[in-house]
Parts: sequence; C-alpha cells; structure tokens
Amino acid sequence: MSLTSVFENGNLSIAAIPAYYLLALSPHAAALVYTTNGQVSKWENVNPKGEATKTAIAKKIGAKRYAVYERLKAAHANSMENMPLFIAAIILGNMAGLDKVEGSGGLNWFAASFLLSRTGYNIVYAQNASQGQSYLRTLFYFLSVGQCFRVLFKAASILV
Repeated sequence: MSLTSVFENGNLSIAAIPAYYLLALSPHAAALVYTTNGQVSKWENVNPKGEATKTAIAKKIGAKRYAVYERLKAAHANSMENMPLFIAAIILGNMAGLDKVEGSGGLNWFAASFLLSRTGYNIVYAQNASQGQSYLRTLFYFLSVGQCFRVLFKAASILV
C-alpha cells in the first residue's frame, strides 16, 4: 500500500498519526533552533535533558528567552503525552467503522480538527506571555482531548 492509495481511499485518519508525530516534534525542533540561533549543530546532544545543559542554556540566552525555550519543551512533552490517546481514538474509531462516517462524526474530520487544535495549542504555548493567553492554551488542550474522548465513546458504543 502506497501513500497515494491512502489518499485515494479517503481514510486519512491513519495518515494523521505520523502527521501528529511530526507536529509533536515541532516544538522540540523549534527549541533547538531558537536556543542555538539556527546553528543546530552546536546543540549539546551528549546529555540534552541534564540540569547542566539547562543551566548552560539559561546563562547563554537569558531569562526571557529561556522561558520561551521552557514553553517549547513543555509543549513538546505535552504533545508526546497526548499521543497515545490520539492513536487509541484513531485505531478504535477505525475498528468501529467511524472512518466511513461523513462530516463531523467521521474520523477524517476528527483527525483534521485534532491536528488543528494541537497546532493552536503549540503556537499559543510558545507565544504565551500572560495569564490570559494561558487560558487559551488550556482551551486548545481540552478541545483536543475532548475530541479524542468523543471518538472513544462513539467507538465504545459500537464495539460493545
């Protein structure tokens, strides 16, 4: 099966899994570019999650830029933490036949709206500079998780 046949088939929900993985990596990649001023080869890759590395980054780029770095890393971690929920919704939704449902009840719509919600989450998280903006990030979070729950409950009602 080729990528072309996935698009011809019309069930893009499964293709949304690798798309989400790349989306989940994007804040991490942005953090690397941001902290190295685009010179990613200078990234400390021996112990990138170590406290010494974080301390060195904080000293090098200053407190305000380090706060952006921390938010990017947190957005990445949150995206990775939510990946199993999204994948479970896609798999169980396909098992229940939701891939054949058109419109907002189908998996293609779910996958697209989930990816858009998570994109909004990442953007708002990275640019968050106030308590008010943090509420928008939280809204995007609950919107994306709620969409997964909706698909899981629909699948559960069919797969009983």
